Amino acid sequence: MDAIHEALGKKKVVLFEGACGTGKTLSALAPALHVAKQEKKTVVIATNVHQQMAQFIEEAREIRKKKDIKVVVLKGKMLMCPRPDMDYDTCSLLRDNTYKLIEQEKDFGQLKSDLKSVKDKIKKHGESSLIELQKDLSTESDRYENQINDTKKNSCSQLLGILKTDTDEFRTWLFSGVRTPEDVADWALSNNTCGYELLKRYMKEADLLICNYHHFLNEDIRTNVLGWMDKSLSDVITIFDEAHNIESAARSHSSITLSELTIKKALDEIEANMDSVPAHDVETFLRILLETIKSTYNIRFKFGEREKVGNHWYDLRIADPEERVDMFRNKLMKELEKAGIKKPEETIENIRSIGLSIDAFYEKQFTEGKSPVKKICNSLNAAIFLSGYFKLSNNWNYYPILSVRRYNNEIYGRLELFTCIPKNVTAPLFNSAYAAVLMSATLAPFDTVKATLGLDRETVDLAYGITFPEEKRLTISVSVPPLFAKNRDNPHTKEIITQVLNDIIEQSDGNVLVFFPSFYEAAQYKDRIDCDVPVYLDKVGESSQEIREEFFELGEKGKKAVLISYMWGTLSEGVDYNNSRGRTVVIVGVGYPALNDRTRAVEAAYEAEFGNGWDYAIQIPTIRKVRQALGRVVRSPDDYGARILLDERYTSSSVKKLG
Repeated sequence: MDAIHEALGKKKVVLFEGACGTGKTLSALAPALHVAKQEKKTVVIATNVHQQMAQFIEEAREIRKKKDIKVVVLKGKMLMCPRPDMDYDTCSLLRDNTYKLIEQEKDFGQLKSDLKSVKDKIKKHGESSLIELQKDLSTESDRYENQINDTKKNSCSQLLGILKTDTDEFRTWLFSGVRTPEDVADWALSNNTCGYELLKRYMKEADLLICNYHHFLNEDIRTNVLGWMDKSLSDVITIFDEAHNIESAARSHSSITLSELTIKKALDEIEANMDSVPAHDVETFLRILLETIKSTYNIRFKFGEREKVGNHWYDLRIADPEERVDMFRNKLMKELEKAGIKKPEETIENIRSIGLSIDAFYEKQFTEGKSPVKKICNSLNAAIFLSGYFKLSNNWNYYPILSVRRYNNEIYGRLELFTCIPKNVTAPLFNSAYAAVLMSATLAPFDTVKATLGLDRETVDLAYGITFPEEKRLTISVSVPPLFAKNRDNPHTKEIITQVLNDIIEQSDGNVLVFFPSFYEAAQYKDRIDCDVPVYLDKVGESSQEIREEFFELGEKGKKAVLISYMWGTLSEGVDYNNSRGRTVVIVGVGYPALNDRTRAVEAAYEAEFGNGWDYAIQIPTIRKVRQALGRVVRSPDDYGARILLDERYTSSSVKKLG
């Protein structure tokens, strides 16, 4: 704690690796709150794991028993909205209309007051000269009343209640404890108000904000949250838990897409508004774009590949991940030039201008009550994507991809600009914050973290190993044939691994977790295991909650079960298999990520940026994943269990090969 306190006081970034049981959360949170109080800053602690948010809340409650701190816990707006079937755009416009309604009612009140004053003067003094003014004011009053009624139809009654009433009761309740988002939603529902808007009102008073990654990794959301806090990034000490996941989370926030359906809707918009907006050559541009997408994926399909396309996006290569020649862009440019469009960037700017006009029209329709929801402007969305695509598709940090999937039994495509190195998201955040703590049980190597996140400021690197009693934890590697792709289906290899797994299950003192490199192997071995206890399989695309709870329940009752999963699924980290929930964890094979074009593009981007692309993109994330999976059992000093690495590449003679 002292080292973290000193580092935060000197405005540094702390890279903190601590094994389970080292008290990472409290070790970071307590000094951060102390420094924040001294320097008049606010602490923000973020996670991407639901269970960790619950842990933060418990830690905050413990701290609050000793120090009077104000805490706000923030989740997604829609999770806290009392109105069913709400979306972000509609919510935003309902909110704007509600504020507009307040102003209209204020003006209407003044108008009625003026009208009453004129009527009184006519009645009292018989001033006939005011009769014409009375008529004008009456007409204006009727018009205003109709406007108010129209606005009221498309406003939020819950927000209106907040704006018109004293909310001190909520404030007192909120800061008298540490309230979960569910607590706030329940309070708001029982009081017919909006919990999210209430939280926003008092966020600037908070000493500690507990939130999700996306509240600070998404630039637009972060700007809003900081606005509600009445802070800039330099006023905030950020703590990110499970920080080994920041890079992949930031990657998802910075990648952009444009689907075939959006382009079709954009064309419909432009055709419908042809009289009111100058179309220039935008219609030609969008039609060529649409046809180029269709022709490209039809050409790219190999024999039998079209039939494999289902409801999930299926990637097709339009650029070599290592050479980065964007064949789609080249093809599009040729087709545009044939059509006489020599400066596509200018046409894209025209699409943006038209989109802005249409978007303003949609907003006007909604605010005037002519549309029940605010329509999405597809032409504006298309322009935003195209602008980014033409600027960045040849940049090594980005990789263009064409994906396809089925919709109503028809195949349609989607262009994506996939972010390989998301420093454009992480560097501004962590380099601008007052100070930061990035913590995880598997954060090292620290130099990699600094490079991949773009940290350009002084850091303090802290690492603490596991402190649980050695006699309560067994970690061994077993030399079995490695699960290389070439020998995974070898009958001899399968037989050896199956026998070892059967022995482990038989000898385990309780529940057994088994992680395979992929779902393909997991499903194969599920059918090969021969034991007299229940065996569960974590299936791709299905919720694991039900089988996980059954697995936990059997263990907690003193029984035994086996849960088979895969390394890159949802069960290998962020889930606590404490005590009898998990006694043995087995890692079968090394479990490298799928070496598809996206992974290769990330590797090539790191190779171009830093060298050692394999280490940055594949080796280090894989080692972290293995360490995370191993950490599922033995979760406290009183807990015990076995952790088994099943592959000869984990043995001491292969350490250098594995890394």
